[in-house]
Amino acid sequence: MKIITMLGTSLFENYFKDNDNTTIKQYYEDLKDKRANEYERNKERIDKIKDAIQKWIKQKANEAYKISAEVKSLKKISEELNEDLEVYLLASDTVLSKLAGEILKECIPEIIPACNIEQLKIIENLQIWDRKDFNKGMSNLIYEIYRISGYYWENIIINITGGYKATIPYLTILAQLNQCPIYYIFEDTNALIKIPNIPFSVSWINCDEIKSYFQEFQKLEKGIDNKSDYEKLKQSDFYTKYSYLIWEAEETLAELNPIGKIIFEKCKSYTILVTEEVHEKIQKNKDLKRLFKDKFWKKEIRESKTENKNGHFVYDDGDNQLRIFYRKKDRLYVYAVFDDHKEYELYLKQPYSEEILNKHKFKEILIKEEEDDV
Repeated sequence: MKIITMLGTSLFENYFKDNDNTTIKQYYEDLKDKRANEYERNKERIDKIKDAIQKWIKQKANEAYKISAEVKSLKKISEELNEDLEVYLLASDTVLSKLAGEILKECIPEIIPACNIEQLKIIENLQIWDRKDFNKGMSNLIYEIYRISGYYWENIIINITGGYKATIPYLTILAQLNQCPIYYIFEDTNALIKIPNIPFSVSWINCDEIKSYFQEFQKLEKGIDNKSDYEKLKQSDFYTKYSYLIWEAEETLAELNPIGKIIFEKCKSYTILVTEEVHEKIQKNKDLKRLFKDKFWKKEIRESKTENKNGHFVYDDGDNQLRIFYRKKDRLYVYAVFDDHKEYELYLKQPYSEEILNKHKFKEILIKEEEDDV
């Protein structure tokens, strides 16, 4: 199970409850308003804080899990699930959050053997002093969570115990939309709260319609900084329908806001790129259409049935002749499909090269488990 854990500063607050060290306290206060890119130039003070806290953690012995809200919540979650956890620590763009992450990365596996730290990641621009930067940071956080998930959510947990409270509404929507659980623990108690999934999913989003506006969404994903393009956007039907997903500012005139990015990423997870020939075959072959709709788009099924054959990634469905040739880059590119074994074997004699992808024109198709049309 992968558990994405936001990092806060409760580690330091708990240290100061037990220790009246004015020097370390002053170092902490000096670092409070500093961004993560100032980490190295403050290394001397950082190292002294780190040494003091590491000694304190050792003194806590059997109660070490109480050192921070993040550690306490991870211990509780591991006990409730009774399984090993792959922990992804996500820190804000601050010196103190990065420092907390460095300390916790080292001590969590010792305190909670069931937890293996897979990653400590600083989320650029995620801070609360600048509103514009916060929006950028929130977008970076959303993309990082989607990257960790690989668009497969059945083994994902989001732990919102630590980190900024301002991120909680966005993370809640992201988790509910992707049907993954959220956990939270109250710092002053041992009560672990699991926020249940409600009947709230991609069904309330018209991904077919979003697909028809894919170019507009892609432009806004990068940001529109041209006044002429911005004026065209404001006069468009797209803007009338989706202005609530757009953040408008002077620097970048318009871009998707965090909710817009959550929804766009969700709809992208239901799309693949295919050649015209592949699309025609899917339309004509009901078994092939069903294979794409029910199995191929699901990451765990697709990877379990994929083999590398002569450099090609080939999805082999098993006891039938259906084969899918694809490449995973920024998206899934399907460049050949077969329902005849002799044709498949003949094609397989040609080794894979990037030229195979480059020579094709790809079109986007939307695939959702609950729909029949592909």
